[in-house]
Amino acid sequence: MKRILLCCSLIVPGIGYSCPELAGTWQSSAQKFESFNKRWANVDPDAWSFMTQTQGHEVIDFTTKGTMMISTPEIDLSMGDKTIKMPAKHELIPYDILGCTETSIVLKYDRYGETRISQLHFDSADTYWAYMGTAGGDGNSHIREYYTKTQ
Repeated sequence: MKRILLCCSLIVPGIGYSCPELAGTWQSSAQKFESFNKRWANVDPDAWSFMTQTQGHEVIDFTTKGTMMISTPEIDLSMGDKTIKMPAKHELIPYDILGCTETSIVLKYDRYGETRISQLHFDSADTYWAYMGTAGGDGNSHIREYYTKTQ
């Protein structure tokens, strides 16, 4: 019986497991960001002020051909008495899927001159989150960025 199930899972990959559907348009969610991170993240007030102003703007379009377009509109940031304009950005980035489970996908890509690996954790078919930050940080901030599928 085990051999039959193993053979079936090799012939029909969806029987063994399936990756979450990544292709489509995903919008950063300020509401989900604040809901989780207000309770769990360890962030100083200045960093929190900056992060809450930048969440909810980024859009990522994932293709089935291994590219993602990351788009961020121009954002006005309040920094004390000053307002600073963050310019709009559009980045086309190739990515590789290193692996997946039914609830996560691990991506490898180059951004800002560095190779990065991100694990996307799917709460549902239309919501995923990833830890913010990079390897080598203090590891104690526990900040998640959330995305919801729009298309």
